[in-house]
Amino acid sequence: MTSFTSCTVVVVLAVMVAGAAASSVYGPRPVIPIVKDNRNQNAYGEYSFQYESGDGTTREESGRQNDGQVSQGGWRYSSPYGDPVEITFVADHGGYQPQGAVLPVAPPLPYSRTGH
Repeated sequence: MTSFTSCTVVVVLAVMVAGAAASSVYGPRPVIPIVKDNRNQNAYGEYSFQYESGDGTTREESGRQNDGQVSQGGWRYSSPYGDPVEITFVADHGGYQPQGAVLPVAPPLPYSRTGH
């Protein structure tokens, strides 16, 4: 075998291995059906939507125009490790305020805040 031929064989094998690894990560995935999809909106700026997929993922939100946008909702899904994740939120004049057991919590301040 010449060095050109052996080099070609090595390159071809490397491409085949890389292709096999890529297809397992980026290859076709099963289709997950949407089993519920409700959407509502009225002329007063109120809206709501809710959907659920076949794998148990859910998302819901409702809101209205009230001197700015006010909304609340949440979602639920399973993490890649199989752990349930649930996040709820309120978004209003106080900003976006998510809550959930998976969200990080800041450590307590080393001092006491006083208001003036």
